Amino acid sequence: MTDQHQPHQPPPHLLEPYHYISSTPGKNIRSSLIDCFQLWLNVPRLHNPTSSSSSSNPDHKSNNDQNNDSNRHEIDILSEIKSITALLHNASLLIDDIEDNSKLRRGNPVAHSIFGVPNVINCANYVYFLALGRVQALGKEEAMQVFVNEMLNLHRGQGHDIHWRDSTTCPTESQYISMVIDKTGGLFRLAVGLMQAFATTSTDVDFTPLVNNLGLYFQIRDDLINLADEEYMKSKSFCEDLTEGKFSFPIIHCIRHGGGDGSVANQLLSILKQRTEDVDVKRYAQRLMFEAGSLHYTREKCTRLKEEIVQQIVDLGGNDPLLKMIEMLDVQVEKIAELHGCERGGEGGGYETRGVGTPKRGDDPSLNLDYT
Repeated sequence: MTDQHQPHQPPPHLLEPYHYISSTPGKNIRSSLIDCFQLWLNVPRLHNPTSSSSSSNPDHKSNNDQNNDSNRHEIDILSEIKSITALLHNASLLIDDIEDNSKLRRGNPVAHSIFGVPNVINCANYVYFLALGRVQALGKEEAMQVFVNEMLNLHRGQGHDIHWRDSTTCPTESQYISMVIDKTGGLFRLAVGLMQAFATTSTDVDFTPLVNNLGLYFQIRDDLINLADEEYMKSKSFCEDLTEGKFSFPIIHCIRHGGGDGSVANQLLSILKQRTEDVDVKRYAQRLMFEAGSLHYTREKCTRLKEEIVQQIVDLGGNDPLLKMIEMLDVQVEKIAELHGCERGGEGGGYETRGVGTPKRGDDPSLNLDYT
């Protein structure tokens, strides 16, 4: 019988889907955000909890010498929070790709197309609990509360997203924003919340409004890029949100504000129902959104969110690395606006669309900032 008090050692073959998706990482935006918030929170480098978390690390390599290390229980808190956030993020992507029936992730075939759906589901859930074990090993009740609350929020948001898609129910903009705050903002708040459990400065500051706006900006920016940036589409399928039948920010706007007679809304809803992979059909849907001003509206929403975020950062005393990150992320959005000519038209109130569906991007790889 297994000794339940022995450290849990994950069998490597059960974690192959996790290692597969981790082998082609994104841009580590969440890790960079943690570094930015460290300027405010000053989390101490080392912590000595009651137990070690090394056995819960999917990337942990056993080393007999470690058993004799008198400092083996010390944890680099910031590195551990980064690792926990990465575990949860990559595990959630494994599940998302199954739920969305995606084909590509970061330019590679999705994990379940290689390892199969049952293995990937079990692996992702396994990693969720490995992450939970590592939070528990930090030895802070507040950290556990943050983990549970934000994982509940994340799954509530994902549940709404799936329900709208599968029932072809177009949410309001307000409902969509609430969903994004739950789903995308969840891991952001989790990371910052774990840091606050160990913070030595700014302990009484409420960062939630800023973190929520960061989640909104990142998601709505991604919605725009998904439907308008063909360079980004090389790592995924063309206008992937249309194939997935997803109600993203510009799609919601087009359905609700695309025209008085409802014909645009009906056409776009019909396209979403089909889960089409036909590029010509998706280009037509893309054109509908341009002509309805939905991509321009989405770009303007990104601009307003960016301005709010910048002001919030200033009000909190400033944070140059975070400001630089936001400016860098906004470069790609600005480039899309230039390439597609998302400008308000004449007296008719429509929007001019130059070269819709056929933009030519520059060669600067720094503009391709996939935060997944």
